[in-house]
Amino acid sequence: MSVTTSSHAIVGTPQRPLRRGRDNCIVGGVCGGFATRLGIKERYVRLIFCLLTLVFGLGVLLYMTFWVVLTRSGEDSSIIQRIFLNRREAQFVLVAFIFTLLLLIALETTGVDVTHGFDWPLLLSAFGGFAVWRGASNDERTHIQEFINSAPVIGGASSKNRKGVALRVIAAIALIYAGLHTIKHIGGVWGSAGPALFGTLILILGVLVLLAPWWLQNVRELTSERRERVRAEERAAMVAHLHDSVLQTLTLIERAAANGGDVTRLARNQERELRQWLFSPETIANSSTSFVGLVGAIEHDVENDYGVKVELVTVGDCVPDERVLALVAAGREAAINAAKWSGASSISIFTEVEPRSVSLFVRDRGVGFDSDAIPADRQGIALSIRQRMAQYGGESLITTSVGSGTEVQLVMPRST
Repeated sequence: MSVTTSSHAIVGTPQRPLRRGRDNCIVGGVCGGFATRLGIKERYVRLIFCLLTLVFGLGVLLYMTFWVVLTRSGEDSSIIQRIFLNRREAQFVLVAFIFTLLLLIALETTGVDVTHGFDWPLLLSAFGGFAVWRGASNDERTHIQEFINSAPVIGGASSKNRKGVALRVIAAIALIYAGLHTIKHIGGVWGSAGPALFGTLILILGVLVLLAPWWLQNVRELTSERRERVRAEERAAMVAHLHDSVLQTLTLIERAAANGGDVTRLARNQERELRQWLFSPETIANSSTSFVGLVGAIEHDVENDYGVKVELVTVGDCVPDERVLALVAAGREAAINAAKWSGASSISIFTEVEPRSVSLFVRDRGVGFDSDAIPADRQGIALSIRQRMAQYGGESLITTSVGSGTEVQLVMPRST
């Protein structure tokens, strides 16, 4: 005959063995475990621990002791067993225990009577909390984190619940008052060191309870906003590159569909460039050490891939940084657009490097276009030119009309 045990307390039916509760726990499951073992309601056990807490903090100390010693329901070992099985964790806990004892001795030496108050139970309970965190299982640690985040006093400040805010403010005011009261009643020279230290710690704790949740919430929001902005910038860079390289190459393949050799050459070149961009981006950034060299590569690629003559004029040179690379990428997109769609037999590229800015002009005398008639799925100008330039603080101006050619003016400020 088998006996089925439940993690919930069944009134009038004691259950063995004694384990900390999992489904009926709030923090550590100690009260839920005793309620299940004794067959009584959990609130009665919690009331007993709360009353014992009034007796010099004994309830908190007993709770932390049982939390460390008792095995949690559904697990094979207790926290103290897991700590001693791991040599590194055992060393951490031993050092924390020695530090707690030294702190108690130091407080007693400086005049704080730790033997007749809440000091030693609270310090030992804090040590127990450290041991719980070091030896808790991953599932229990996740539960503790969720409880801390949702706690009305020590949790985050994102909750709009008035009750939670009121509890936080009341607890903070009580701690601040206790700290100020302790510091105020200082007598003697040597005997005042202990109360002053203890009162200052209570005062700091009260301020942290009052202000830390809002500060942590602001830090989390700023971190999340920064992460989203970085992701958006990376996505914009990837979309722009795919448009500049892959989509342009697909257009060339479509035009050269009748020539198998050209199709193979274009596909291999694009595959090599895409692999280099995905897996070795540093080689692309370091492929040329001059702005003029990068613009010369545009001239070579446009003439080689599109058969359009490029008239290149350069004035000055500089070492390319991320802004200059963005300018070159936008200029490449403008030159390719001119070679593909203008119908002109040649295009002109003019560059000028000045102390405060770098300029690049692309001009053709082709058919021009109506910027308002560009389809929504054609994002070359919007993403690869305008957005790319704006991302790094540059300016872009496109002057065109049907039948009068197109001029693209790109100006990028230099990094100071």
